[in-house]
Amino acid sequence: MRNRKVLIILVSIFSFLMLVGGTSYAYFIYNKDIGEVSVETGNISLNFSNSNNLSLTNIVPMNDNLGKIVNNYIDFTVNGSVDTERIYYEVYIVPKNTSTMTQNNINNYVKTYLTDQSDVKISNVKLYKNLRDSSKGNGKILYQDIVEPNSNGTVKNITKDFRLRLWLDEAYTGSQSEIFNFSIYLYAINVDENFELPLDGAGTVRKAITAKVNAETNACNPIWVDDMGTANDTSDDITYFSGTNDCVDMNYVWYSGKLWRITAIYPDGSMKMITENNIASISWGSTVEYDGSWVYQWLNEDFYDTLVNQSDIIINNATWNYSTSVGVSSVRPESLATQKIVSASTGLLNLYEYYNAYRNTSKSASYLNKGYRWWLLTPSSSSNIIYVNNAHIYVDDSLYSNKPGGKIGIRPSINIKSGLEFTGSGTKDNPYKIVGDKESPASNTLISSRSVGEYVKFDSDIYRIVSVDETLGTTKLTRVDYIRDNGTVITKNFASSAYFGKSTNTQSDTYWDYYLNNKWYNSISSIYKNMLVDGIYYLGLYQRNYKTTICKDTESTLDTITVKNCTKYTSSDADKIFTGKVGLPRVGEMFSAQLGSQSSSSSDIWTITPQSSSYVWMVYSPNNSDYIYPNSSYSYGVRPSITLKAGIKITGGTGYVGGETNSPFEISE
Repeated sequence: MRNRKVLIILVSIFSFLMLVGGTSYAYFIYNKDIGEVSVETGNISLNFSNSNNLSLTNIVPMNDNLGKIVNNYIDFTVNGSVDTERIYYEVYIVPKNTSTMTQNNINNYVKTYLTDQSDVKISNVKLYKNLRDSSKGNGKILYQDIVEPNSNGTVKNITKDFRLRLWLDEAYTGSQSEIFNFSIYLYAINVDENFELPLDGAGTVRKAITAKVNAETNACNPIWVDDMGTANDTSDDITYFSGTNDCVDMNYVWYSGKLWRITAIYPDGSMKMITENNIASISWGSTVEYDGSWVYQWLNEDFYDTLVNQSDIIINNATWNYSTSVGVSSVRPESLATQKIVSASTGLLNLYEYYNAYRNTSKSASYLNKGYRWWLLTPSSSSNIIYVNNAHIYVDDSLYSNKPGGKIGIRPSINIKSGLEFTGSGTKDNPYKIVGDKESPASNTLISSRSVGEYVKFDSDIYRIVSVDETLGTTKLTRVDYIRDNGTVITKNFASSAYFGKSTNTQSDTYWDYYLNNKWYNSISSIYKNMLVDGIYYLGLYQRNYKTTICKDTESTLDTITVKNCTKYTSSDADKIFTGKVGLPRVGEMFSAQLGSQSSSSSDIWTITPQSSSYVWMVYSPNNSDYIYPNSSYSYGVRPSITLKAGIKITGGTGYVGGETNSPFEISE
């Protein structure tokens, strides 16, 4: 490999002052200072044309459609000459004052749109990517390319014209006192014949798609490109993953202790993901409107809090379209006369997005089909929400009922930002990992510092982290598999009442509450038993809003408060708290749904949550819920929950279990 010589020069500086908020104005101060970069036998320079100096009076928050067409732009040109060496170059902007213009603000609120000087969009823009020149800090890459020399050895001249538009995201609400100063830079480097353009996450995934298509001989087509949009339809050119699981096998992502599947790649490089499995099973709510539902609250409060580095990874003001489609899956919600749209961090797939996942095959064969039920985002009417039932789509008619019906599984969806960097290969054995997520821990790292969802080996069995008590330093785990006897799932009655662990005179191994805290607990080896402390298990009644399982506030106030700031039940609240070594998942808790497909879910499971003083909630294997007499003929399996005391350390493992690659955390005191 040839020695690489790097020369980086500030070829032209411009600054602009933006006093934003309300009806604020922005003034762009343009200083022409043409420079040149010399890289061995090649020269590249960046020049600003005199035709437009971006002296603007209206850089205010606006939507992307407007930002891409307003007459706010600066023209510049990259000129180059190359003799015998390949040259890689990139043009990027960085903030001059990082105290007022943080990388987070750049990622979330500073919008750029790069075209040629005829307003034709330039496609290979890499946004929010780490810059090659680390001395400049972080910023935003506008363009990158490789210049190849002529094959006959003569000098190759290049001219690349650019037009840059810049605006603030419409969600920006910053202070008028903020001053944003930017500089534009050119970076160039000699590269050998093996050098490829650096890829962001979307580029990495697209490369994997291309490799898959080129390697297949059976016409496997893992994508479908939606190109039916109009000039005003921002969903043009979305790449959807579509097909069978063996065809769509390069879109796995391990992020924040959960396994995800990429479902779509957008033109700007951002991507949509959905969890591989249901995370919980709850009622939708008392309205079909997504932003007024309990599912919305659970996703954007409880689930969102389990995600790592949200501001740098997740698009927190993503658009979720839940326009009513009347059950027609192939109709774009954007094309409907009445639009229902909400901006939120977390959501669900809508009906059209689910349809595209099986567009190249069938419902039953789609890579998203897991053999169980889960909510979609789309209403079919003013009173019904559509959900997936195995390979089919059904409508739940009980949403407006006060009865506790319609408890369906939830597979959360998020939109991740463009420009993120990925490691891994995207397979289930080696899923992509997002740079910015938690790294594999060093030896003796506290287990309480890890992500909800990561896997832990405890006395030869595999558990997942459910929650961490930051005050006490304790870590709650739930077992992945059922309690078994020689491979067969053990089934028992719940307890002698609807309240786990509260009976005193009828307890025996017939009931799970007694069995788990006696025979099963005593079977744990002493090394691991010493790691446990008594856990707190909430026994609040669940009839409508999932927050009643843990919060004692009146139901009329629960929509305005979170589980974190509600008034929680205490041991002084009769029958609302069980304190002990072994419990069960509660309704609405992380990983309280069934795991695996219906065919491999060997048993329905009990939760610890009572429906009333007479009934207890359980989860059927397809992932909908019902309430049952706890001590009658109904006998189900369990996945027990335990609590690790503070100070437990990780001694090995990566925390990931999937496919043929299993590496749960090893732990010790």
